[in-house]
Amino acid sequence: MASGQPARPARWAGSGLAVAAGMTVAACAASVPNPVASGPGTPAASPGASAGAHRATASGPPAPLTGLPAASTADAARRAIALAVSGAHPHGLTLADVVYQEFTAPVRYIAVFQSKQATGVGPLTGTQPTDGQALSVLRPLFGYDGGTPVFTKVLDHTNVTDLGFQTHPSLYSGAPPRVTASTRAVLRAGRGREAPPQIFYFRGAATGRSALATAGLSRPSAARVSIPGYGGQSWAFDSHTGLWALTGGGPRVRAANVVVQTVPYKHAVVSHRAGTTVPSARLIGKGPVVVLSGSAGGSGMAAAGTWSKPHLNQLTDYFDKNGYPMAFQPGPTWVIFAPKGTRVSTSGGQ
Repeated sequence: MASGQPARPARWAGSGLAVAAGMTVAACAASVPNPVASGPGTPAASPGASAGAHRATASGPPAPLTGLPAASTADAARRAIALAVSGAHPHGLTLADVVYQEFTAPVRYIAVFQSKQATGVGPLTGTQPTDGQALSVLRPLFGYDGGTPVFTKVLDHTNVTDLGFQTHPSLYSGAPPRVTASTRAVLRAGRGREAPPQIFYFRGAATGRSALATAGLSRPSAARVSIPGYGGQSWAFDSHTGLWALTGGGPRVRAANVVVQTVPYKHAVVSHRAGTTVPSARLIGKGPVVVLSGSAGGSGMAAAGTWSKPHLNQLTDYFDKNGYPMAFQPGPTWVIFAPKGTRVSTSGGQ
């Protein structure tokens, strides 16, 4: 083993450490990386700092989905709001903590808001089976415009609170196909206060991690994501802000982390009578991933690894080639549910 390389932790014995939504699972001692574990077969934790250790820092309570200091303790404990958005010029995505991008017809964005509020988010689109798979672990209030009875039934069998336009039109502005939402309005309609769990493993003083990965790390300044049937996306790293900017192939957004998660797509039936289907991402399982990250005043980072989500209500873990969790930069994260055959090429930097 190379000098300075942390010892690989033993794996969990048994399945008692599966994550229940709303709970943050133990993480590593400062010297040893460790995942926010989601079940058997993941690297084990060492006693020491917890994955939620950021909460004890002097800078104040962190927002669970970004790891950045929240404006107040109440803001850090706020329930998440998720909104399904589509369209060539979506509005409000820049204020989301996490955005999941699904390549269907048209391209959809599942935007999750927790640390910030937003108005005029839209245009909203209908729910699809991917939504519950992505969101159940967060237990959010969910807003969308329309959906087949089968799709809404699928959604209602998850831990998502369904506040769709069809049943709660007073929460929204406009009319189909230009329905928009205010996160404050949706939040007021929800009962209970349950903050989402920390879904990413963040680097920093609490974890002792300063880099994205323990193996296969590169330091590019640009990346190209080529998606079969959908063209490509161009991302550029801004060393001043430490953020990746989407400069081509999508809305103009910036993210601290860009996750290219290769997942299978299957055809979900819209209408048996008409024989119509839509492509739908499947998020339970495991597969390859490429993560782009970086740091303010530093360089961009990129590493390939694997993702794993064994069950609906377990977190998705992102591991590097040594089996350690990817250590994300605190900030907003953009997750691409990439169809098989997607390629990521990087350039520039070191």
